[in-house]
Amino acid sequence: MRTGDLLLRRGTAVDGRAMLRELVAELAAVPADDVRIAARCPDCGGEHGRPVVMAPDAATGVRVSLAHAGDVTVAAALAGGSVGVDAEPSTAPETATTAAAGATDLRQWTRIEAVLKADGRGLRVDPAAVAFEHTGDLLIASVPGDPRRYEVRDAHLGDDLYVTVAIEG
Repeated sequence: MRTGDLLLRRGTAVDGRAMLRELVAELAAVPADDVRIAARCPDCGGEHGRPVVMAPDAATGVRVSLAHAGDVTVAAALAGGSVGVDAEPSTAPETATTAAAGATDLRQWTRIEAVLKADGRGLRVDPAAVAFEHTGDLLIASVPGDPRRYEVRDAHLGDDLYVTVAIEG
């Protein structure tokens, strides 16, 4: 899926970083082999944090996000602004976590998670604190402590998944 400077792609779980490199290469017009992506957890320093484009210089303005849903991975890349993506299997059961986060269903949960990924703090922010408002045809979200607003879009990448992308704007 391509919308303006946003690219969204579905693949297998093992394809995540490769998909991100391809999306970044397409947006930045650089060879995919030159794209370097690092992830570092801000809490423990492990390599499981938010992915960030490190090289080449021409690509460092592209923001990326990954979501894993069983054996499926969804990758998103955006030139100019933060992006977050989340995906859940459409057959997944609702959990106490989704209910505690204020999510009424899995679609709402993917919206919350996508916004928190775009925000950059992820689940270090209380998911129930994410606020949504309808502005015309758009769904806009905000997170306490951050002045940015995010356009929230549901994406169709197959009937077996709920996918949502949040775009800074």
